[in-house]
Amino acid sequence: MGHWLESASLSKRCNSHRSGPGDQDRLCRPLQQTECMEWARIEEGVNIRTNLARHFALVITLPCHHDGAFLSKTVDILEKVTPAIENDFAVVVAEDGSDSSKIVRDLMLKYNNIVYFHNDRRLGRGKALREAWKCLEADIYMFMDVDMSTDLFQMNAFSNLIRNVRQGSFSLVTGSRYHPNSVVYRPIVRWVASVAYNKIIRLLFGSELTDHQCGFKAFSSDLIDRLSEIVQSDSWFWDTEMIIIAQKKGFKVSEIPIFWIEMKGPRTPVKRLLKDVWLHGTGILHLWWRVYFTGL
Repeated sequence: MGHWLESASLSKRCNSHRSGPGDQDRLCRPLQQTECMEWARIEEGVNIRTNLARHFALVITLPCHHDGAFLSKTVDILEKVTPAIENDFAVVVAEDGSDSSKIVRDLMLKYNNIVYFHNDRRLGRGKALREAWKCLEADIYMFMDVDMSTDLFQMNAFSNLIRNVRQGSFSLVTGSRYHPNSVVYRPIVRWVASVAYNKIIRLLFGSELTDHQCGFKAFSSDLIDRLSEIVQSDSWFWDTEMIIIAQKKGFKVSEIPIFWIEMKGPRTPVKRLLKDVWLHGTGILHLWWRVYFTGL
Protein backbone atom coordinates (compact mmCIF):
# COMPACT_ATOMS: atom_id res chain seq x y z
CA MET A 1 0.00 0.00 0.00
CA GLY A 2 1.19 3.53 -0.69
CA HIS A 3 0.19 6.50 1.41
CA TRP A 4 1.85 9.87 1.09
CA LEU A 5 1.10 12.10 4.04
CA GLU A 6 1.74 15.78 4.64
CA SER A 7 2.71 15.46 8.29
CA ALA A 8 2.61 19.15 9.15
CA SER A 9 -0.91 19.58 7.79
CA LEU A 10 -2.05 16.38 9.45
CA SER A 11 -0.77 17.49 12.84
CA LYS A 12 -2.59 20.80 12.57
CA ARG A 13 -5.89 19.17 11.68
CA CYS A 14 -5.60 16.48 14.33
CA ASN A 15 -4.90 19.04 17.03
CA SER A 16 -7.83 21.18 15.93
CA HIS A 17 -10.20 18.24 16.47
CA ARG A 18 -9.07 17.41 19.96
CA SER A 19 -11.49 18.41 22.65
CA GLY A 20 -8.76 19.45 25.07
CA PRO A 21 -5.92 18.21 27.23
CA GLY A 22 -8.20 15.77 28.99
CA ASP A 23 -9.28 14.03 25.82
CA GLN A 24 -8.02 10.64 27.07
CA ASP A 25 -4.54 11.43 25.72
CA ARG A 26 -5.42 9.43 22.63
CA LEU A 27 -3.73 11.92 20.26
CA CYS A 28 -5.87 11.78 17.11
CA ARG A 29 -6.23 8.04 16.77
CA PRO A 30 -10.07 8.07 16.73
CA LEU A 31 -9.75 10.17 13.56
CA GLN A 32 -7.61 7.65 11.69
CA GLN A 33 -10.14 6.48 9.15
CA THR A 34 -11.25 9.99 8.22
CA GLU A 35 -8.56 12.59 8.81
CA CYS A 36 -5.50 10.47 8.03
CA MET A 37 -6.99 8.92 4.91
CA GLU A 38 -8.24 12.34 3.81
CA TRP A 39 -4.67 13.65 3.81
CA ALA A 40 -3.25 10.59 2.04
CA ARG A 41 -2.04 11.05 -1.50
CA ILE A 42 -2.14 7.74 -3.32
CA GLU A 43 0.66 6.96 -5.74
CA GLU A 44 -0.74 5.85 -9.09
CA GLY A 45 -0.21 2.18 -9.91
CA VAL A 46 0.32 1.06 -6.32
CA ASN A 47 -2.01 -1.57 -4.88
CA ILE A 48 -4.00 0.23 -2.20
CA ARG A 49 -4.82 -1.24 1.20
CA THR A 50 -6.20 0.78 4.06
CA ASN A 51 -3.27 0.30 6.42
CA LEU A 52 -3.95 3.60 8.12
CA ALA A 53 -7.42 2.47 9.13
CA ARG A 54 -6.42 -0.67 11.01
CA HIS A 55 -4.69 -1.73 14.20
CA PHE A 56 -1.27 -3.42 14.05
CA ALA A 57 0.44 -5.54 16.63
CA LEU A 58 3.76 -3.93 15.68
CA VAL A 59 4.76 -0.78 13.84
CA ILE A 60 8.42 -0.60 12.80
CA THR A 61 9.43 2.95 11.93
CA LEU A 62 12.48 4.01 9.96
CA PRO A 63 13.24 7.73 10.40
CA CYS A 64 14.87 8.67 7.12
CA HIS A 65 17.00 11.75 6.40
CA HIS A 66 19.16 11.29 3.30
CA ASP A 67 19.33 7.56 4.08
CA GLY A 68 18.13 6.24 0.74
CA ALA A 69 21.30 4.21 0.24
CA PHE A 70 20.30 1.94 3.12
CA LEU A 71 16.53 1.93 2.77
CA SER A 72 15.79 -0.91 0.35
CA LYS A 73 18.15 -3.39 1.99
CA THR A 74 16.84 -2.60 5.47
CA VAL A 75 13.19 -2.96 4.48
CA ASP A 76 13.92 -6.23 2.66
CA ILE A 77 15.58 -7.64 5.79
CA LEU A 78 12.74 -6.51 8.03
CA GLU A 79 10.13 -8.02 5.73
CA LYS A 80 12.03 -11.31 5.77
CA VAL A 81 12.75 -11.68 9.51
CA THR A 82 9.86 -9.92 11.28
CA PRO A 83 7.16 -12.57 10.58
CA ALA A 84 9.08 -15.01 12.76
CA ILE A 85 8.59 -12.57 15.65
CA GLU A 86 5.27 -10.94 14.75
CA ASN A 87 3.10 -11.51 11.67
CA ASP A 88 0.88 -8.46 12.07
CA PHE A 89 3.21 -5.56 11.37
CA ALA A 90 3.72 -2.46 9.26
CA VAL A 91 6.97 -0.90 8.10
CA VAL A 92 6.78 2.88 8.23
CA VAL A 93 9.19 5.17 6.40
CA ALA A 94 9.10 8.54 8.18
CA GLU A 95 11.03 10.68 5.75
CA ASP A 96 12.26 13.95 7.13
CA GLY A 97 13.58 16.66 4.84
CA SER A 98 14.81 14.42 2.01
CA ASP A 99 13.27 12.53 -0.89
CA SER A 100 13.43 8.76 -1.23
CA SER A 101 10.05 8.56 -2.95
CA LYS A 102 11.26 6.52 -5.93
CA ILE A 103 12.82 3.93 -3.63
CA VAL A 104 9.74 3.81 -1.43
CA ARG A 105 7.46 3.44 -4.42
CA ASP A 106 9.35 0.33 -5.52
CA LEU A 107 9.08 -1.04 -1.99
CA MET A 108 5.35 -0.38 -1.97
CA LEU A 109 4.94 -2.37 -5.16
CA LYS A 110 6.86 -5.21 -3.55
CA TYR A 111 5.23 -5.23 -0.09
CA ASN A 112 1.67 -4.41 0.97
CA ASN A 113 2.43 -3.23 4.50
CA ILE A 114 4.52 -0.11 3.76
CA VAL A 115 3.33 3.29 4.96
CA TYR A 116 5.17 6.40 3.81
CA PHE A 117 5.15 9.71 5.64
CA HIS A 118 6.97 12.49 3.86
CA ASN A 119 7.77 16.09 4.64
CA ASP A 120 10.04 18.27 2.52
CA ARG A 121 10.79 20.47 5.52
CA ARG A 122 13.14 19.05 8.17
CA LEU A 123 11.12 18.22 11.26
CA GLY A 124 13.74 16.42 13.35
CA ARG A 125 13.62 12.77 14.36
CA GLY A 126 11.42 13.33 17.38
CA LYS A 127 8.74 15.22 15.52
CA ALA A 128 8.87 12.89 12.52
CA LEU A 129 8.15 9.93 14.82
CA ARG A 130 5.48 11.79 16.75
CA GLU A 131 3.63 12.83 13.60
CA ALA A 132 3.77 9.35 12.06
CA TRP A 133 2.56 7.57 15.18
CA LYS A 134 -0.41 9.90 15.55
CA CYS A 135 -2.00 8.15 12.59
CA LEU A 136 -1.04 4.56 13.23
CA GLU A 137 -2.56 2.47 15.99
CA ALA A 138 -0.47 -0.40 17.32
CA ASP A 139 0.32 -2.46 20.41
CA ILE A 140 4.06 -1.81 20.05
CA TYR A 141 5.83 1.10 18.42
CA MET A 142 9.44 0.56 17.42
CA PHE A 143 12.01 2.63 15.59
CA MET A 144 15.49 1.82 14.39
CA ASP A 145 18.26 3.52 12.45
CA VAL A 146 17.90 2.94 8.72
CA ASP A 147 21.59 2.13 8.40
CA MET A 148 21.12 -0.84 10.76
CA SER A 149 24.00 0.13 13.04
CA THR A 150 22.37 -2.31 15.45
CA ASP A 151 22.63 -5.86 14.16
CA LEU A 152 19.18 -7.44 14.36
CA PHE A 153 20.50 -10.98 14.68
CA GLN A 154 23.49 -10.79 17.01
CA MET A 155 22.45 -11.41 20.62
CA ASN A 156 18.86 -11.88 19.36
CA ALA A 157 18.51 -8.11 19.64
CA PHE A 158 15.40 -7.74 17.47
CA SER A 159 13.38 -10.52 19.09
CA ASN A 160 14.49 -9.51 22.60
CA LEU A 161 13.48 -5.90 22.01
CA ILE A 162 9.97 -6.81 20.89
CA ARG A 163 9.44 -9.67 23.33
CA ASN A 164 10.23 -7.56 26.40
CA VAL A 165 7.52 -5.06 25.50
CA ARG A 166 4.98 -7.59 24.19
CA GLN A 167 5.11 -9.64 27.39
CA GLY A 168 4.34 -6.54 29.41
CA SER A 169 7.57 -6.70 31.35
CA PHE A 170 8.56 -3.20 30.28
CA SER A 171 6.95 -0.21 28.59
CA LEU A 172 10.20 1.00 27.02
CA VAL A 173 13.14 -1.12 25.91
CA THR A 174 16.26 0.22 24.24
CA GLY A 175 19.44 -1.24 22.88
CA SER A 176 22.47 -0.18 24.89
CA ARG A 177 25.95 0.20 23.50
CA TYR A 178 27.25 0.33 27.07
CA HIS A 179 25.62 -2.82 28.40
CA PRO A 180 28.37 -5.11 29.79
CA ASN A 181 27.59 -7.73 27.14
CA SER A 182 27.39 -5.37 24.15
CA VAL A 183 29.96 -5.33 21.35
CA VAL A 184 30.55 -1.87 19.83
CA TYR A 185 32.76 -0.51 17.08
CA ARG A 186 32.84 3.26 16.70
CA PRO A 187 35.35 6.13 16.38
CA ILE A 188 37.08 6.97 19.64
CA VAL A 189 35.99 10.64 19.60
CA ARG A 190 32.33 9.75 19.34
CA TRP A 191 32.72 6.99 21.92
CA VAL A 192 34.23 9.38 24.46
CA ALA A 193 31.60 12.06 23.78
CA SER A 194 28.77 9.53 24.05
CA VAL A 195 30.04 7.99 27.29
CA ALA A 196 30.43 11.44 28.84
CA TYR A 197 26.93 12.45 27.68
CA ASN A 198 25.28 9.39 29.18
CA LYS A 199 27.12 9.81 32.46
CA ILE A 200 25.88 13.40 32.67
CA ILE A 201 22.30 12.26 32.04
CA ARG A 202 22.54 9.60 34.73
CA LEU A 203 24.00 12.10 37.18
CA LEU A 204 21.49 14.89 36.55
CA PHE A 205 18.33 12.81 36.28
CA GLY A 206 19.09 9.59 38.15
CA SER A 207 18.41 7.46 35.08
CA GLU A 208 18.68 3.69 35.44
CA LEU A 209 19.92 3.25 31.86
CA THR A 210 23.41 3.50 30.41
CA ASP A 211 22.53 4.51 26.83
CA HIS A 212 19.87 7.11 26.06
CA GLN A 213 20.54 7.80 22.38
CA CYS A 214 20.80 4.39 20.72
CA GLY A 215 18.57 4.28 17.63
CA PHE A 216 16.96 0.97 18.51
CA LYS A 217 13.92 1.30 20.78
CA ALA A 218 10.46 -0.16 21.35
CA PHE A 219 7.53 1.32 23.27
CA SER A 220 4.18 0.12 24.52
CA SER A 221 1.07 1.81 23.17
CA ASP A 222 0.17 3.00 26.67
CA LEU A 223 3.46 4.86 27.00
CA ILE A 224 3.13 6.47 23.57
CA ASP A 225 -0.47 7.49 24.26
CA ARG A 226 0.42 9.12 27.56
CA LEU A 227 3.78 10.69 26.81
CA SER A 228 3.88 11.68 23.14
CA GLU A 229 2.64 15.19 23.79
CA ILE A 230 4.51 15.61 27.07
CA VAL A 231 7.85 14.93 25.38
CA GLN A 232 8.55 18.20 23.57
CA SER A 233 11.84 17.72 21.74
CA ASP A 234 11.67 17.54 17.95
CA SER A 235 15.31 16.60 17.47
CA TRP A 236 17.63 13.71 18.27
CA PHE A 237 17.30 14.65 21.95
CA TRP A 238 13.77 13.19 21.83
CA ASP A 239 15.20 9.80 22.80
CA THR A 240 16.74 11.06 26.01
CA GLU A 241 13.71 13.13 26.94
CA MET A 242 11.37 10.18 26.38
CA ILE A 243 13.47 7.87 28.57
CA ILE A 244 13.81 10.37 31.43
CA ILE A 245 10.15 11.36 31.47
CA ALA A 246 9.05 7.72 31.21
CA GLN A 247 11.04 6.93 34.34
CA LYS A 248 9.74 10.01 36.16
CA LYS A 249 6.18 8.94 35.31
CA GLY A 250 6.71 5.44 36.71
CA PHE A 251 7.00 3.41 33.53
CA LYS A 252 9.24 0.36 33.62
CA VAL A 253 12.24 0.72 31.31
CA SER A 254 15.02 -1.65 30.38
CA GLU A 255 17.98 -2.03 28.04
CA ILE A 256 19.39 -4.99 26.17
CA PRO A 257 22.88 -5.82 24.88
CA ILE A 258 23.52 -5.27 21.19
CA PHE A 259 26.16 -5.67 18.49
CA TRP A 260 26.63 -2.15 17.12
CA ILE A 261 28.85 -0.73 14.36
CA GLU A 262 29.19 2.96 13.50
CA MET A 263 27.92 3.22 9.92
CA LYS A 264 28.59 6.92 9.35
CA GLY A 265 32.30 6.49 8.71
CA PRO A 266 35.48 6.18 10.77
CA ARG A 267 35.93 9.93 11.29
CA THR A 268 33.71 12.49 12.96
CA PRO A 269 33.67 15.99 11.39
CA VAL A 270 34.30 18.69 13.98
CA LYS A 271 31.31 20.68 12.74
CA ARG A 272 28.99 17.73 13.26
CA LEU A 273 30.39 17.05 16.73
CA LEU A 274 29.94 20.69 17.78
CA LYS A 275 26.38 20.65 16.45
CA ASP A 276 25.61 17.54 18.49
CA VAL A 277 27.11 19.09 21.63
CA TRP A 278 24.98 22.22 21.18
CA LEU A 279 21.78 20.30 20.41
CA HIS A 280 22.07 17.92 23.34
CA GLY A 281 23.47 20.53 25.72
CA THR A 282 20.50 22.85 25.22
CA GLY A 283 18.19 19.84 25.41
CA ILE A 284 19.63 18.83 28.78
CA LEU A 285 19.19 22.35 30.19
CA HIS A 286 15.59 22.54 29.01
CA LEU A 287 14.73 19.09 30.37
CA TRP A 288 16.47 19.83 33.69
CA TRP A 289 14.31 22.94 34.08
CA ARG A 290 11.12 21.04 33.27
CA VAL A 291 11.89 18.12 35.58
CA TYR A 292 12.97 20.09 38.63
CA PHE A 293 11.10 23.39 38.34
CA THR A 294 7.84 22.75 36.50
CA GLY A 295 6.93 19.28 37.76
CA LEU A 296 6.19 18.25 34.17
